[in-house]
Amino acid sequence: MGSGAIGAAQSFGKRLAAGLFGLVLSSCAPVGPDYQRPEEAVPTNWHEAKPAAGDKSDPAVAEWWKAFGDPVLNRLIREAMLANLDLKQTYTRIRTAREQRIVAMAAGLPIISSKQSLSRRLNNAGQSGTGGQPGGVGFGNNIDIMQLGFDLQWEIDLFGGIRRSIEAAEANMEAEVENSRYVLVTLLGDVARAYIEMRSDQRLLNVSQANLKLQRETARLMRIRYQAGLSDSLEAVQAEALAAQTQAQLPVYETARKQAQHQLELLLGKPPGALHALLDPEQSVPEAPDRILLDLPSELLRRRPDIRMAERQLAAATAQVGVATADLYPKFNIAAFIGFQNMKITDITALSKSWSAAGSLTTPIFNWGKIQANIEAKTAQQEQSLLAYRSSILGALRDVEDSLVAYAQEKDRRAALIQAVESNRLALKLSKERYRSGLTSFLNVLDSERAVYSAESDLVQSQATVSADLVSLYKALGGGWETALVDSNAFTGGS
Repeated sequence: MGSGAIGAAQSFGKRLAAGLFGLVLSSCAPVGPDYQRPEEAVPTNWHEAKPAAGDKSDPAVAEWWKAFGDPVLNRLIREAMLANLDLKQTYTRIRTAREQRIVAMAAGLPIISSKQSLSRRLNNAGQSGTGGQPGGVGFGNNIDIMQLGFDLQWEIDLFGGIRRSIEAAEANMEAEVENSRYVLVTLLGDVARAYIEMRSDQRLLNVSQANLKLQRETARLMRIRYQAGLSDSLEAVQAEALAAQTQAQLPVYETARKQAQHQLELLLGKPPGALHALLDPEQSVPEAPDRILLDLPSELLRRRPDIRMAERQLAAATAQVGVATADLYPKFNIAAFIGFQNMKITDITALSKSWSAAGSLTTPIFNWGKIQANIEAKTAQQEQSLLAYRSSILGALRDVEDSLVAYAQEKDRRAALIQAVESNRLALKLSKERYRSGLTSFLNVLDSERAVYSAESDLVQSQATVSADLVSLYKALGGGWETALVDSNAFTGGS
């Protein structure tokens, strides 16, 4: 190639580069719909909340488990945040989504790769049987070409298809972050409920053992009275039957206690038995505070991670409509090569500088409706995501209202059971006195003992239910994720 031709080619290359740069700068806005966060109406207040339910400005909702004042529960929550395997899986999904965003961004940047090629071409320029000279018919000349250098490929994002794919990838990554937070909120609730259940079963076991001790003493006294001829055998047998029924409950509570402990160990990423020393010592059931703390319904949209995740999924689906729409428009690609070329492979010293530049413009003309069908499919998926977002809001509002009514009603039930326990204990005392005085039958004593045991068991279960309902309420409010390092950067080493 002569110096004049090289100069002309270089001038053309500069003009082409300048034109492409201006084309990129002046490229039109991305096609497809621009995303806007939907405005959803929510109630101004909670329907089931009592006037003194709480103060939305109190930050304790972010660390609601501390309201129970249980150091063991606080420790379990802290360890679960660090060791739960399901939570760790969400961090790997965040890393995956982050790398997919990088892939999407790279699609809009020039791709440079090294090129080493060796080829042989058949040049049939002439029609001679003896080397391509005119006047004959032949196969022409064989041309060997060796190239060493670099290739550049670049798709100019004129209509924003690549930019929309970056938007989608960004939204997907943010959705994975919110999913991680949602898993954390669920985890915190599961740990607290399993711990409350374990302490409840532990307490029920102790209540049963205490009642069994009293019932066995009663059965022993009835056996002595029978042997002394002061009563018939029926009273002794009835007392022994009641003690046996109570004893039969002990394996049930012990099984439930150990299974709850195993569940806690699983949530903390530990093998069965690892929490034996921590959890075996008896402790009371965590008691719910009298005052609960509530956010306004409007705050639910900001706090609940599942709502935030649904909103990000909607943003990603909207961007995908733009990606599909961009396929209707022309695509412009440029390619370039710079390096060395040799027409004589046997002579390495004959390498000469070589470069080339080319551009291509492809426009869809007829594709049997494939592109339009893809646009319609992505639009339908966007509508599905919008409906899912609205459904998540309604579901969250229902969760809070359900938890409020369950918590309030169980508190009323617990108050009644406290009175029932006191009354049944007094009735047992009076029935024993009347029996010793010969004013009532022993059956009334047995009925009173049975009523005391039943009322005490119901009270323990109600206390646990009140605490569990409060846990469900704070989970429904989306509390807890703010206190943990659930951001993808903290757990996945991102930047």
